[in-house]
Amino acid sequence: MLRRALPKFLQFVAANPDLYIEAPKGNLVVSFSRTLGAPHHELRRFVTYDTVAAFLLGVPPLAEYGYNDRRDSEITGFDWVHGIPAEFIEIIAQINSRRAESPATVDDPETLERRIWAWQSHGTVPDKSTDSKETNMTRAQVQEGWRHALLIYVYMGICGVSSEDPRVQAAVRHIFSLAEVIGNSRVGIHMLPHCVIAGLAARLEKHRVAVYEKLRSLGNTRVWLFAGTQFGEVLYELWHGAGIGGAPVMWDDYVKCRRRVIPM
Repeated sequence: MLRRALPKFLQFVAANPDLYIEAPKGNLVVSFSRTLGAPHHELRRFVTYDTVAAFLLGVPPLAEYGYNDRRDSEITGFDWVHGIPAEFIEIIAQINSRRAESPATVDDPETLERRIWAWQSHGTVPDKSTDSKETNMTRAQVQEGWRHALLIYVYMGICGVSSEDPRVQAAVRHIFSLAEVIGNSRVGIHMLPHCVIAGLAARLEKHRVAVYEKLRSLGNTRVWLFAGTQFGEVLYELWHGAGIGGAPVMWDDYVKCRRRVIPM
């Protein structure tokens, strides 16, 4: 679906000078922050899904992004609609670009890690009478889960450590603690990426079983364009291959399993 939408997305960006910037080598690239903050929902949706798809599938993003004009302010309401803060989406995109060996100027791992820890919710709550205090608290838990999923991506995705790294395991424990608080809340459908990332790094059998069951419970709910059962099979392959018996795995072990189970 994203591949089919790419030509139209690029045409729209090309027709709007505010949405592209000049890269260091002189070529024009999509301004990530401006496009993510554009008033057109379709543009924001494409950038978000392109970024998360590259993250979960281990593939390069479809569009070439630039980050030289990063915004410091949160994009109002974005985090409530998609379950992830805009700041975190931009960090994922930078990691994707680094892994894809893009010529884009991106932050180094230490800076990315500091930004992840420094992020704080602006507390912007939509004016909806149906949103209870409990629901808003659950949304905050989902956002906090993203913090730890991103830390795992930094450590394993670009620093090259294995899942046995103490920082990775600390992040895994945080995600499982948050998942217990969220429980079966309807907001929990946004937890698919958290489950996948915590699952690939999980070494304890009880954590792996919990992830597998959660992904199966999501079934064909495609909040992030993907079915939970698909990633459950990817993780099953990983756990019974490189990660058998709780053995540590590398990020590329996960990507190899994804390629076998969900070929592109």
